[in-house]
Amino acid sequence: MILSLILFALGFLICVLLTPWVIKLAHSAQLGLDAPNENRKRHEVPIPRLGGMPIICALSIGLLLILSTLPEASTSFFPVLLGSVFMCGLGLWDDFKPLGARKKLIGQIAVAALVYWMGLRIDRVTYPGDKWCVYLPRSLSMVLTIFWLIALPNVINLIDGFDGLASGLGLFMAVTLGIAGWLNEQMAVAWYAFTMAGALLGFLVFNFPPARIYLGDGGAYLIGFCIAALSLASSNKGSIAAVMLVTVVGLGVPILDTTFALVRRGVRGFPLFHADDEHIHHRLSDLGFSKRRVILGVYGICVVLSLIALSIIWSQGRTIPIAIGAVFLLAIFALRYLQYVRSFSNVGGQIERLFARRRTVRYALLQAQILELEVDRCNESTEFWPIFNQSLRRVGFLEEGDWTEEEAIQIHVKYNGSKPWTLHAPKDIGTTGEWQRLADCFRPIYVKAIAKWRHS
Repeated sequence: MILSLILFALGFLICVLLTPWVIKLAHSAQLGLDAPNENRKRHEVPIPRLGGMPIICALSIGLLLILSTLPEASTSFFPVLLGSVFMCGLGLWDDFKPLGARKKLIGQIAVAALVYWMGLRIDRVTYPGDKWCVYLPRSLSMVLTIFWLIALPNVINLIDGFDGLASGLGLFMAVTLGIAGWLNEQMAVAWYAFTMAGALLGFLVFNFPPARIYLGDGGAYLIGFCIAALSLASSNKGSIAAVMLVTVVGLGVPILDTTFALVRRGVRGFPLFHADDEHIHHRLSDLGFSKRRVILGVYGICVVLSLIALSIIWSQGRTIPIAIGAVFLLAIFALRYLQYVRSFSNVGGQIERLFARRRTVRYALLQAQILELEVDRCNESTEFWPIFNQSLRRVGFLEEGDWTEEEAIQIHVKYNGSKPWTLHAPKDIGTTGEWQRLADCFRPIYVKAIAKWRHS
C-alpha cells in the first residue's frame, strides 16, 4: 500500500510539473491548439489538445519504478506500455493533423492486434468464484480482444466534451481498477492503476473548468486503452468476467452515452461518427445546469457505480444482478429525464417518425456531398449559389418570399464566429431540432464556399 501511495504521488507530481510546460510549448509553437467556434467548440481562446503528453510521461516513469520492484511483471506489462504509447501517438497525430474516422479506426485495430499478438488477450471467460470456465477459440479470442481494446478508447473520446469530464472519469476508473488489482493480488496492476490515477489528478488541476489544456484524442485514447488493458491484465489470476463487468459498470455513464449516440445517429440516418451536441453532458447543460454542476454530478454517479462494480469482486459475483439493475435504471432515467425519449407511452410513434425523417437526412447528406464537388467545380460564386439554394429547396427549406411568419421556422446556423446564416423551414412538417440537424449537413459546404469567394 505504501508503494501505491508513492506511485500515486509520483504520477501527480509529474503531471503537475509537466503540464504547464506542455501548455507553454503548445502556445509558443502553435502546436495542437483547439480554436474556438460557435458550433461545438465554445471556449473563448485557443486551448492546447496535448493532454496525453504529460500523462504518458508519468505512466512510463511509474512503470519503470514498478518493473524495478517486480521484474517478473515486465513480460505482461510491456504490451500495455507499448500499446499505450502507440495509441497515444495515434491520437496526438490526429490532434496535430486530423486523420479522419476511417484512418483512426484502422490505426486502433492495428495497435490492438499488435497487443493481442504480444499476449494480452481474452482467451477464457471465468465466472466469479471459479464456478465455471470457458476457453475461447483463437478467432473469437482475437475478435473480442481487439473490440475491447478499441471500444474503450472511443468511449472515453466520445464523452470528452466538457472540461474535466473524461479525465475525472478516468481517475475514478483507475482507482477502481487499482483496488480490483489489489483484491486479485495483482500488485503490478494495482500500482500502475494508482500511478495513472495520480497522473490524472495532477492533470485535472489544469483541465477542470475552466480548462487550460484538453486531453485531445491522444489523452482520451491513452486513458481508454489503459483502462481496457489493465482490466485484461488484472484478470490473469482472477475472474475475467468479474473484472470486465467491473469496468463496464464503472464506466456506465460513458458507455450509455456512446450507446445512445450510436443508436441516435443510426436511426436518424447520420454516419455513426457524425459529431453532435446531444451527449448526456450537453443535455444536462441545456437543462440549465452549469458546467461545474454537470461535471460534479457525473462524478458522483461514477463514484456510486464504481462502488457497485467493486462489490462484484467483494461478493464473488453475488451482486451482479444489482450492478446490472443499477445500469438499467440509469439508462431508463437518462432516456426519460434527458428527453431522448419524450414519452414511453408513445415510443413506437416516435421511432416511426424518426425513420420517416431518416430518408430526408440521407438525401440531405447526399446533396451536401454533391455540393462539395460543386464548390471545386464552379469558378464563380454566381454559378455556385443558385445550385446551393436549389439543393436546400430540394431538402425542404423554403425560398425567400414563399413563407410568412406564421408558416415558417427560423433556423440560425452559426459558423466561425461570423453572423449566423438564417434559413426558413415549414412549421407543419418537422420540429426546429430536426430542421437544425438538416441545416447542419450543409454548414461545411457553406463555410467552404464563403472562404473560396470571400472577396468576390
